Amino acid sequence: MATTATLMRRAMSKLFRLNTTATLATMSGSPVQDGQVVDARTVDNQDMTSGLGEHPQTISDAPAEKGKPLAPQGRTQGDSNESESMGAAPKSGPSSPVSDAPPSPSALSSTSSSSSGSDMPPSVLKPSGDLLQPLKAKGWSFTKSKWISKYRCDKEIPTELRLLTWNIDFTGPDSRSRTQQILLYLQKTVLSRTPPPSCILLQEVDTWSLNTLIFNPWVRKHYVMTPPTTEPWRAHYGNVTLVSRSIPFEKPQMLVFHNSTMGRTAIFVDIPIRSPTTGKVRTVRIANTHLESLPVGTKMRPTQLAAIAAMLRADGIDGGVVGGDMNMIGDTADQNIHIAAGLDDACLFPHDPANHTWGYQPPSQFPPRRLDRVFFTGEKIVVESPEVIGKGLRTAQGQWASDHCGLSTTVSFTD
Repeated sequence: MATTATLMRRAMSKLFRLNTTATLATMSGSPVQDGQVVDARTVDNQDMTSGLGEHPQTISDAPAEKGKPLAPQGRTQGDSNESESMGAAPKSGPSSPVSDAPPSPSALSSTSSSSSGSDMPPSVLKPSGDLLQPLKAKGWSFTKSKWISKYRCDKEIPTELRLLTWNIDFTGPDSRSRTQQILLYLQKTVLSRTPPPSCILLQEVDTWSLNTLIFNPWVRKHYVMTPPTTEPWRAHYGNVTLVSRSIPFEKPQMLVFHNSTMGRTAIFVDIPIRSPTTGKVRTVRIANTHLESLPVGTKMRPTQLAAIAAMLRADGIDGGVVGGDMNMIGDTADQNIHIAAGLDDACLFPHDPANHTWGYQPPSQFPPRRLDRVFFTGEKIVVESPEVIGKGLRTAQGQWASDHCGLSTTVSFTD
């Protein structure tokens, strides 16, 4: 067991990184007015890392065929040139492999097309001050051996959706090995080598763990990624959502919290779910978030979760689910911010220590807590009580895969 001094050093190290991120998150351009439309290319190309952390390999778009437009953003249309079976083994990675010296932030901004292009709608500053910006989603092309926006999709509308959320810890050493261990665990224990229709919500993804996702054969074969680069992040780490490439999901977008000093955001995707008896198709909006941390974030978390809840109840949405690291560590008011936001807790036994997701890996001088949660809204939506996953998970070198456990649940609709 780690000594008290070691635990304090780890806690202070994470606090320092979060405070550093707070400084970075305040770096922005000229002020804009409520309701003002903002060019997504201008926002996305801001250097929010200021030399902290390094950027991964850029995932560039495949060129469009002459005279043929690219698929609209968010619509998972198939690659017209992809004819081989999805079961084929993926080819090698991009011709410029990731090294220990990734491209500089300026080089990434100038070469990446993830935040530029005429098919991207503009970002919008909401009356609250939060910024809602579109994201690109990319899938791996086996013929082109690269991640592209126009990827193959079988367009199978599922009758239920497996939903997983996991904070994979940007402060721990060797995030590549730890992320690889988590993916292997999901593949062998939680989902399968051929996973069911699913959505994986990851928080605290750093540049190296993003690279691991980019080059992982299982992810390439079965999932679409949003965002596909670090550019939309407001810190040197961020959230990433993976959606089964068989699901024709829409509207990947990110809400940037105006009151965050840690660069916190929420990623949204809209997924259709079909009734197995009536065939009726409804839309569930899935949110992936990491609310403000520590006691200093107590005043920010209610506003952030309320903003997410409003997005989950938007017109055209039949039900909404948000999963992630909620950081609800405070008193009764902090424990009830989901109630204030009009959301239900999917956990049937919230006070059972078996549902704690933090405080054991490694053992801490602070009490174990249920930091990671799944909330939902909607009359017809059904969200099963989440199962805690990844308890005791370590790498081959003996490192904890994360200081958090993950959660797994299933989402469906009643007739």
